[in-house]
Amino acid sequence: MQLLLTGLRYFEEVARQGSLRKAAERLHVAASAVNRQILKLEDELGVPLFERLPRGLRLSPAGELMLAQIRQWQRDERQLLETLGDIRGTGCAEIRIATVESLTDQVLPELLGQFSERFPRVRFALHTGLTEEILERVATGEADIGICMNPPPTRRIRFIESVALQFGVAMAPSHPLADAREVRLSDCRDYPAILPDAGMFRGSTLERALATSDVELTPLAGCNRILAIKSLARAGLGVAFLNALDVARELAHGELVFRPLRDPRVDAARLVLCSAAERSLPMAAAVLVESLSQALRDLAPHD
Repeated sequence: MQLLLTGLRYFEEVARQGSLRKAAERLHVAASAVNRQILKLEDELGVPLFERLPRGLRLSPAGELMLAQIRQWQRDERQLLETLGDIRGTGCAEIRIATVESLTDQVLPELLGQFSERFPRVRFALHTGLTEEILERVATGEADIGICMNPPPTRRIRFIESVALQFGVAMAPSHPLADAREVRLSDCRDYPAILPDAGMFRGSTLERALATSDVELTPLAGCNRILAIKSLARAGLGVAFLNALDVARELAHGELVFRPLRDPRVDAARLVLCSAAERSLPMAAAVLVESLSQALRDLAPHD
């Protein structure tokens, strides 16, 4: 159920996307319909909500205030609907999780399945994305819980649990490096590399590793999904730079070989569980966080 007026929902999506066209695609309506709603809203309020720029829209000061208020209304709406459900005896708590893609392969499905057996009246809203987007969703209240890689410090976010994951090279079993006992970045320079695209690369462990090295890789492909990176590596097209969690399923099935990078300046990847710093978690989410914390600790490599 959506209690917010259509114009406010359209405004919130345009603010998120920074573009009428992209917002219209997400809302499954015509861009002209979105524009009409925004213009009507601005006319009723008597202030511009966006600055019209050559490459898109940017929130005006009034728009910033409106967006913060709308997100507060969304949180209040969610709490109201859950309370009304409890009154009717049909209540169902919802936990919203924003996470990196790797967790959705094995860890989260298993954990949420166990959680559902204990708490059958809880449902989940799962969103995958990159660290920057995950932190924004948590900070604005669009997600209760975030799980991200290598987050920068911020006062808006509370880091609940952090675990170091081995970072290294994944390759097909037939690859020449698969038989090596140790692998360094310099060993990879003569082979095609399957790399993350610019969005995934920014802030990644690989970016930090290359910044402290004089190694230049030979890109074969750039991908915006871990699934695609793994698929190309599995097909023997090149080496991929991932953490051990990314390839856990493939390693279990013998489809890929993983060798941690042994360069002294290559840090481990840091997987972090987080929530908003200034908001208390709903009860169901707080219980889930305890299970997630233990699940993350179990991922740490054991000597």
